[in-house]
Parts: sequence; structure tokens; C-alpha cells
Amino acid sequence: MLLPLLATFVEDAPLRFAALERAVAGGDSKAIESAAHAYKSGAGTIHASVLAAELASAENSARGGHLEAITGLIEQVRDEHHAVLLELEAILAQK
Repeated sequence: MLLPLLATFVEDAPLRFAALERAVAGGDSKAIESAAHAYKSGAGTIHASVLAAELASAENSARGGHLEAITGLIEQVRDEHHAVLLELEAILAQK
């Protein structure tokens, strides 16, 4: 039951992150908030707590209209996004 959930996250995460990047590039705080929230939910479900926390920070910054903070946050999210995917892909490859 856990492996299909992880596999779904691995498939979905690049789309979620791409949506967040597009929102950041467009400077649309509502779109950033929405994309970060959606991705945060998935990260929380699989207990990727660092990624979920960084996405929560991006969501809160966007909600508060602090778009200048998003630039640094998106880099942190990107790094953790890649780290989580690498770890999950290694787990899935063992099964």
C-alpha cells in the first residue's frame, strides 16, 4: 500500500513543482499560494516534512504578498524536491 503512494508522488511531484515554478515566474501570489499548498499536501502525506515545511513557507509568503521572499524559498524547495525524489526513486528501485 505504501509503495503505490510513493510511486504516485514521484510521478506527480515534477508536475506540482513545475506549476509552482510557473507561478513564481509569473509573479502571481494567488497562483504561488495555490501551487505551494497543493504540493505541500502531497509532501505531507508521504512525510517529506522538510519539503512540506518549505512549501508552507512559500505558501505563507505568497499569502502575505511577500513575493521577494519567494525567490530564496523556491531554491530551497527545488533542492529538497530533488533530494526527496532521489530518495524515493532509490526506495522504489529496491522493490
